[in-house]
Amino acid sequence: MILFFILLGFAFLFIIIAQVKNAEVVISPIVGFMLGVLYHKERYDVEDEFTLQCLLGVISINVIWVRAHNG
Repeated sequence: MILFFILLGFAFLFIIIAQVKNAEVVISPIVGFMLGVLYHKERYDVEDEFTLQCLLGVISINVIWVRAHNG
Protein backbone atom coordinates (compact mmCIF):
# COMPACT_ATOMS: atom_id res chain seq x y z
CA MET A 1 0.00 0.00 0.00
CA ILE A 2 2.86 2.36 0.80
CA LEU A 3 4.46 1.56 -2.58
CA PHE A 4 1.24 2.51 -4.36
CA PHE A 5 1.16 5.92 -2.63
CA ILE A 6 4.83 6.50 -3.49
CA LEU A 7 4.11 5.71 -7.15
CA LEU A 8 1.03 7.93 -7.03
CA GLY A 9 3.33 10.72 -5.82
CA PHE A 10 5.66 10.08 -8.76
CA ALA A 11 2.68 10.23 -11.15
CA PHE A 12 1.63 13.59 -9.67
CA LEU A 13 5.22 14.86 -9.97
CA PHE A 14 5.37 13.73 -13.61
CA ILE A 15 2.17 15.67 -14.39
CA ILE A 16 3.72 18.80 -12.84
CA ILE A 17 6.90 18.29 -14.92
CA ALA A 18 4.71 17.92 -18.02
CA GLN A 19 3.13 21.31 -17.34
CA VAL A 20 6.51 22.98 -16.82
CA LYS A 21 8.14 21.39 -19.91
CA ASN A 22 5.02 21.78 -22.10
CA ALA A 23 5.18 18.04 -22.70
CA GLU A 24 2.77 15.49 -24.10
CA VAL A 25 1.02 13.32 -21.51
CA VAL A 26 -0.24 9.89 -22.56
CA ILE A 27 -2.38 7.86 -20.14
CA SER A 28 -3.06 4.34 -21.33
CA PRO A 29 -4.09 0.92 -20.04
CA ILE A 30 -1.60 -1.94 -20.09
CA VAL A 31 -2.12 -5.68 -20.29
CA GLY A 32 -1.01 -7.29 -17.04
CA PHE A 33 0.08 -5.70 -13.78
CA MET A 34 3.21 -3.60 -13.33
CA LEU A 35 4.53 -1.12 -10.77
CA GLY A 36 7.45 1.24 -11.26
CA VAL A 37 8.93 4.38 -12.81
CA LEU A 38 11.21 4.94 -15.80
CA TYR A 39 13.35 7.82 -17.09
CA HIS A 40 14.79 7.65 -20.61
CA LYS A 41 16.77 10.13 -22.72
CA GLU A 42 17.30 9.48 -26.42
CA ARG A 43 19.90 11.65 -28.17
CA TYR A 44 19.39 12.42 -31.86
CA ASP A 45 21.41 14.63 -34.22
CA VAL A 46 19.25 17.73 -33.83
CA GLU A 47 17.31 17.11 -30.59
CA ASP A 48 17.00 15.13 -27.37
CA GLU A 49 13.81 13.23 -26.54
CA PHE A 50 12.94 12.64 -22.89
CA THR A 51 10.46 10.11 -21.53
CA LEU A 52 9.11 9.73 -18.00
CA GLN A 53 6.88 6.75 -17.33
CA CYS A 54 4.95 5.78 -14.21
CA LEU A 55 3.20 2.40 -14.06
CA LEU A 56 0.40 2.04 -11.51
CA GLY A 57 -0.92 -1.50 -11.79
CA VAL A 58 -2.83 -1.48 -15.08
CA ILE A 59 -2.43 2.25 -15.91
CA SER A 60 0.61 3.78 -17.62
CA ILE A 61 1.31 7.53 -17.44
CA ASN A 62 3.87 8.69 -20.02
CA VAL A 63 5.34 12.19 -20.25
CA ILE A 64 7.29 12.92 -23.45
CA TRP A 65 9.04 16.12 -24.50
CA VAL A 66 11.72 17.16 -27.00
CA ARG A 67 14.55 19.65 -26.49
CA ALA A 68 16.48 20.99 -29.49
CA HIS A 69 20.26 21.24 -29.32
CA ASN A 70 21.69 24.73 -29.02
CA GLY A 71 24.07 25.48 -31.85
